[in-house]
Amino acid sequence: MEKAKLRPLVLEVLRQNAQTHFNAVELQIKNLTSDYQRYDALKLQEIIWELLIQGVLAPGKNSLNINLPFIHLTEYGVRCLEEDALLLHDPDGYLKRLQQRVGQGQPLDEVVLTYVRESLLTFLAGHYLAATVMLGVASGRCLDLLTHAYLNAIGDKGRKEAFEKKVIQAGRSIKLRFGALQSELLALTLPVKLKDTLDIQLTGIFTLIRYSRNDAGHPIGRMVDRDVAHGNLLAFPRYCQRIYELIDHFQSNSV
Repeated sequence: MEKAKLRPLVLEVLRQNAQTHFNAVELQIKNLTSDYQRYDALKLQEIIWELLIQGVLAPGKNSLNINLPFIHLTEYGVRCLEEDALLLHDPDGYLKRLQQRVGQGQPLDEVVLTYVRESLLTFLAGHYLAATVMLGVASGRCLDLLTHAYLNAIGDKGRKEAFEKKVIQAGRSIKLRFGALQSELLALTLPVKLKDTLDIQLTGIFTLIRYSRNDAGHPIGRMVDRDVAHGNLLAFPRYCQRIYELIDHFQSNSV
């Protein structure tokens, strides 16, 4: 089996067994799929070690069995389970679900996908500031795509030129660029599905950008812990989906 197919099975076993043993995980995976073969044991071992390094698992099962091959979910692992956030530790699954959420009208932009992938892999390596910077780049790209789609959808020449001028004058200033777009979108008459919580969703994606850059677009070197990076990655698919819904709308409708 490929690790991409094996990893979600491991996470499913852990959802059912917070305290377990390597051999027990292997046995349960065999019960879940007929694709598992003896030689997949090494891949299974790699996945478990990755989860140990990432802090999802720790050695031991109880006070009588405190060492490997016994394993248990850490407090962080349990929290991921409770929040249904173990998907962050399945990068292939996370990216697949992201593309499914935004792919109704068009595929996810390759630049966005590239930086989200880097953000996720960097997060799993324990580099939370770098993960946040990468996610900020992906979020900025989303806003650029939305700005471009909206600009192309403006039917009135005067309005179009006025908005384009605002974008040009904003330059690298994230705050000014975002403000120009936000004020335009909030003034539109949009379908209820798109209008509902629009301000919150736009502010959310703007916040992801601002974690690593100031209003002028320069890096600020703010330290980021695991919880913040974790929360940002969980929030991004929802924000990205809303951006793409707006893009699809503007590509089909003049405003």
